[in-house]
Amino acid sequence: MSPTRLHMEKTMIIGSDLDQFLAPDGNKYLTIRSVVYDSWIIWQDALPFDKHLRVMLNQVIYENIIALATRIHKLHQSMPGYKALTESPFEFVLWFDPLDSDPLWNQGKKCRFMINEFTAEEIEFYSKNKKGNKLEIKPMTSRLVEANIPEKV
Repeated sequence: MSPTRLHMEKTMIIGSDLDQFLAPDGNKYLTIRSVVYDSWIIWQDALPFDKHLRVMLNQVIYENIIALATRIHKLHQSMPGYKALTESPFEFVLWFDPLDSDPLWNQGKKCRFMINEFTAEEIEFYSKNKKGNKLEIKPMTSRLVEANIPEKV
């Protein structure tokens, strides 16, 4: 059987050439798929760039990534201008790193990102003012923040 062909913006793309990953449920998904429904956060943001490291994605890590992405998505929904967006405002620079010795990184519980048009202080501000906040934000630079789910007390 020949690979599925998709026609996108006058360019033919062969299905087997698309970036995919194997989820713990045994299904293959495109890395351009949203982690959370209706979110700008995609799997490509969360998974290691090195495709060989993606085999370390297990059910627990998969669920951690979804939990963190859900909280970031909810934070983003509460920020001004959310509904008017036509493209992703996110730039993720680090998320699931299976080679890191820190369990927050190697279990997908922490990430670093920027949101266009917002400073790190503003992202932290909106996170603190969100009712029922379940996200810990730490400014790293003027725009970059580190986010994780707070440990239960």
